[in-house]
Amino acid sequence: MEEFNDPKPFIKWAGGKDKLYSQLEQWLPFNITKGDFKNYYEPFLGSGAVFFNLAKKVSFDNVVLSDINEELILVYKVVQRDVSELMELLDQYKNRYSKLSDIDKEKFYYDMRFSYNNQRFNINHKKYSELWISRAAQMVFLNKTCYNGLYRQNMRGEFNVPFGKNYHPSIYDQKNIELVSKLLNRVEIKSSDFSSILDNVLNNSFVYLDPPYRPISKTSNFTDYYKLGFTEKDNNRLMEKLNLLNRQNVKFMLNNSFPLNDEYLKKYYANYSVNLITANRMMSGISSKRGKVSEIVITNY
Repeated sequence: MEEFNDPKPFIKWAGGKDKLYSQLEQWLPFNITKGDFKNYYEPFLGSGAVFFNLAKKVSFDNVVLSDINEELILVYKVVQRDVSELMELLDQYKNRYSKLSDIDKEKFYYDMRFSYNNQRFNINHKKYSELWISRAAQMVFLNKTCYNGLYRQNMRGEFNVPFGKNYHPSIYDQKNIELVSKLLNRVEIKSSDFSSILDNVLNNSFVYLDPPYRPISKTSNFTDYYKLGFTEKDNNRLMEKLNLLNRQNVKFMLNNSFPLNDEYLKKYYANYSVNLITANRMMSGISSKRGKVSEIVITNY
């Protein structure tokens, strides 16, 4: 796969790593830019920041990008296959939105959110169709105008993030999204639970994992952003898969929240390297709870 100059995430996602990549880069395998790794896997894709940054310097033969969120993967596949049609719809939304008063912009947002939620019953996530293009356009527009760029679903699968009072949003960057589309045409994109991805990792691979972070307070949990959630049971399944990858000599790097005690580290990561990075907590709805926090980077090399 050829190298790309400067692809960037085109959508915002909880826990996105674009601003943290300069810190994460120092913990990557030292030989990753030498061509020693032929394959790359990222089973918790989100905004794709780590992959997009790696693609600037590393040429992998095979790339598998995956996420369990079907709506997110739908958008990626539309960018991969029909980016021109997607941009046309986004331009229509942007032009209509820009002509409205602030009050009407808020109404426009909630009308689109209602339509987006209503139409979820018409989408077959297993079979690509033209309906995917309009749905992807709605999701991108909502992502750029909702509160804090957050994607969150309730247990019914409804997108329920309020209006973000973003009256002059930059919906998309044409040059970047076309570059991303070209890059995605050289990778495999899947909607899948992480286990099926990690069960089929080839030799000579590097795996990057950014699962939903474990809770660090009584008011946070694994189920904040996706209807199916990510539980302690899921975390245990993930660690079983990582231990298997380690026995197969597959190199991996994983991010997680910094535990409040050492028992968690001993339980899950006693056999691996534990490193610290500093992140800005941006997704909290309460501004006083945002700020710098420590996160951990786990590697098996």
